[in-house]
Order: sequence, then C-alpha cells, then structure tokens
Amino acid sequence: MVGREYPPYIVGGVATHTYHLTQALRRFGVKVDVVSFGNPARSYDGVTFIEPRSAIIKKTGIEFGESLAIIYDIARLTKFISNALRRGDYDVVHVQEPYVGGLVRFDNKVTTIHDTSYGEVRSIFTHEVNRDWKRLGFYLGIGYFMEYSSMATSKVVIVPSPQVRDELISKYKFSPDRVRVVMNGVDPNNRYLSIDKVEAKERLGISKPLIFASSQHVARKRLDVFLYAMKVLDIWGVLDDVEVRVGGDGPLRPMLEGLAERLGIRGKVRFMGWLSRDSLELHYRAADVFVITSDYEAGPITMLEAMVAETPVVSTRIRGFPELARDGVDALLVEPGDYVSVAKAIREVLVNEDLARYLARNGRDFAMRFTWDRVAESVIGIYREVVGG
Repeated sequence: MVGREYPPYIVGGVATHTYHLTQALRRFGVKVDVVSFGNPARSYDGVTFIEPRSAIIKKTGIEFGESLAIIYDIARLTKFISNALRRGDYDVVHVQEPYVGGLVRFDNKVTTIHDTSYGEVRSIFTHEVNRDWKRLGFYLGIGYFMEYSSMATSKVVIVPSPQVRDELISKYKFSPDRVRVVMNGVDPNNRYLSIDKVEAKERLGISKPLIFASSQHVARKRLDVFLYAMKVLDIWGVLDDVEVRVGGDGPLRPMLEGLAERLGIRGKVRFMGWLSRDSLELHYRAADVFVITSDYEAGPITMLEAMVAETPVVSTRIRGFPELARDGVDALLVEPGDYVSVAKAIREVLVNEDLARYLARNGRDFAMRFTWDRVAESVIGIYREVVGG
C-alpha cells in the first residue's frame, strides 16, 4: 500500500482511507505492508516510513526549495518500492496517493483516485475568492502527470464516487471497463458515544450549542460559503448564542481568516487547525450540527464520521454520500453556494429538537451502511480480479 501520509502522520481523507482500509483488509486475512513518508524511527510492524527531505507532508510554512525537493522525494519513494517489489513477496501494489506513486511499475497494480486534478482546477477557477495559484500550478503540472501515469500503468482504477468515475471517462478518456466504484467507509466506533453531548461539550470547555465544520482549507471545500452562512446567522442574532469551530488547515486559511475579519465575525468563529483523531471524535460528538459546504467531493468521510457520532448533518447536495442521503430524513441538503439556505438549515436544526433527534438517529443508520469491512470486501474482489483469480 503506497501513500503519502499514514498514522501518526495523518490529517486528510486519503490517509484516513488508507489506514482504515488497511486495518479492514488485515481483519480478512490479507497481509498488507504500507510505505509512506514520516520519521523512520516511528516505523512499526507492516508500516515503513521514509524520511521526507522536502515539503511533501508539510501543510504550512513551506519554502520554495522544499517544494522543488518534492520531486526528489517521489524518486526516492519509487526506488524503495521498486526494490521491495523485486523481492517477489507481493501479489498487488495498491497506490493510494497517485501524486507520489505515479511512477511505480508492477504488473498487478491498482490505483485509487480519490479526486482528480481536473476537479481541483475547476474549483479553483470557478470561485475567485478561493484562488490558490500554487495548487493550480501543481495540478496543471506534475499533479496531472503523476495522476495520469498511475492510472495508465494500473490494471484497475478504484474511485469513491460516480462523479470521479465520470471525470476519468469523459475528461481523461480512460477506459470504463478499468474503473471500479467503491465508496468510502467509516469506523462505526466513535470513542465518545458513551457520553452525551452535554458532557462532550464540557470536556471541550463549551457551554453553548456547537456548530462544527472540518476540512482541508482548499477551494473545493468552499469554506467561504460556510463563513457567509455564519454572517447570515450573525445578522439573525443566532451567532451570539452558539459556539462556531472550524477544524483543519491548508493554503487558504489566511484568506478565510481575512474573510471572517471583513465580515465582522472573526471573534465569533474559532479556527482550530488540524485536530488529533481523539479531539476530532470529541468535536463530532459534542457538535449540535456538522456542516459541509463543498461544491466537489469524492465521498466525504467526515459526513459519515459526524453521523456515527449521532450529530445532524447539513450538507450541500453534491454527488457521493450527500446524493444518496434523503433530504430531511438522513440530513438537510442545500444547493452548493447557497449560503442563505445553509444558514436556514443550521438554524432549523438548532431550534427544532425533534428534527435534530430524527436526523441524528437516521444519519447514524445511514452511515452504518458504509463500514470499512464492506469496502475491504469489494477491494479484495478487485485484487482477485487483478491477479487472475
């Protein structure tokens, strides 16, 4: 299993996916070795970390020279994996992060494309407030090359949503018979389910209802829409009576904090940065509503994680899990970019206790349909197909 991040170096959805899929595969008796970047001293049984000499796993404070060295790190990772594959111990190599595994060559290669460079570029170009020229350059250059290279050298490409499948077929002209849709999964065990929301809030030092959002601060997540919705709630007099927290980090964080300042809500929205898994699960449990404002997602694991914690979800109506959820039953769904509707949906959950309980109960039932064991069963079927039986 080839990735860029893996616990304890884990912040994003790809690393979360890689970790939980690996654990589920092992439960089914599959021997899995993982190679990723990190401190070699923290390697453990079945997991090897390669020391990064670039900014390949850094999120902030990246210098120009560190960015250039990313190519060198990719070459080092490729060489390490090639040597391991030549020993003949493996039936399949599964690239979970094509941006670092695109140059890996193996007869029985599988690549998971979590989201495409095309989708990222479209989000960056569509919304001027979210322009991120560094990421744009990456996706138009080495990002696209590595992504396409990994697909072209794979027997099967796995995607987590029909939207990504359609992009590979229509935009990348990839053969439909080599693409398999296997939706993301969720760990059904939030460690704080044994306590109620009041106690969860107390552990976080919160005494008010909690509005929570958490994601990478990149264009397609549309956290600017979330902030505009918070401004509407402020105009309606709601924001003084709630706590608003935003987890995650990324290149757009300075822009988002500046936008909150211009909207006059900077003191009412707390940017938390990256949260540990323990803290994230506690926030899911404590939250009265979890909000997703993305206009493009491959299959938001955060949606399922919030639902597992019995927290009502307000989400944009995009493909993937939000497309499968029933509006008003499993979650409240709004159109992408419609921040007034986001604000209305949040207010409705906060003031209508019966609705909140209804969404929390149905949302958990919805999430439990998508466990990692189910994902692993589908992936094992693909492995069997790739190795010929």
